[in-house]
Amino acid sequence: GSYRFVGVERKCASTFLSGRSAWIVDEVAGVVWTGSIGRIPPQELAKAKGLKEFVGRFLPVVLMRGMRLKARVVWEGSKIPSGALIPFKLEIQSGYGTYTKPSAVTADGKLLILGTAFPWKTDPVEYRRKLLHENKLVLWDHDPKGAKIDLVEFSDFECPGCKAKWPLIHEAVEKFSGAIRHGMVNYPLTTIHPWAFRAASVGWCVAQQNPDLLIPLKEQFYSMQGAMAVSTVGEFGKDFAAGHGLDEKAFDSCYLKPLSIDGVHRQLSLAQELNVMATPTYFVNGWQIQVPAKDWFFPFLERLAAGEQP
Repeated sequence: GSYRFVGVERKCASTFLSGRSAWIVDEVAGVVWTGSIGRIPPQELAKAKGLKEFVGRFLPVVLMRGMRLKARVVWEGSKIPSGALIPFKLEIQSGYGTYTKPSAVTADGKLLILGTAFPWKTDPVEYRRKLLHENKLVLWDHDPKGAKIDLVEFSDFECPGCKAKWPLIHEAVEKFSGAIRHGMVNYPLTTIHPWAFRAASVGWCVAQQNPDLLIPLKEQFYSMQGAMAVSTVGEFGKDFAAGHGLDEKAFDSCYLKPLSIDGVHRQLSLAQELNVMATPTYFVNGWQIQVPAKDWFFPFLERLAAGEQP
């Protein structure tokens, strides 16, 4: 089957998000791929026994060299249909287990794409909104009835950028309190933040008992970024649970146990499904936003709260 490139240009108040990107339309499979696209060196492919053998050998080496990611290629189990592109999953090690990233190779052996796919002829913004709206992996810490805005945050408790942007997000949640739902998805950047996964485990366990405590937990982690260490996260989590009236035995049976480890890995996989590349990343009714600035972000929210298009 054939595929085609579509150039997508976005112009908006955020210069970080403005620019051009390429999508690959696979009409045979009825999906559109978007993400990081790279050309396969034909001379390297010629040395391999076949396309799958080449991808399985070549891609893990590239990811380790370029991104310090330990990964392996898994051809079975992809939910994305095959057509002009052959989908596979990257199984990525976090240090505590594995999570998955959608990927594909063109059947002609010319291109690799690390990203995600959404149904062809579907509005990608609406697709993302629906995916997140009732997703049990989103930990909703502010959830008023009748809210018109879903603000979903992919963040990392050890991330300085997340800490820097949180006051603006918190102000927005308070200003539009009755109109906005705020939810968090843990996205610990384990290759650069050594205690982030353990902190995410604490966040998952606290949310299972009382999601309203996620904001105070977040703010305490942010205030202690300079002092926190891998060895102190667990004790901090226990003290937080005890100090806020949570069931300490339930917390102990959750923290760094299969329940929370699996939960955080599924959140990481959700981030990959949405092609989240950095923290913090926000989705507002499906619109992907990074580095929001108050002068355009608040008017954007006002239009959504009024039931208008942004």
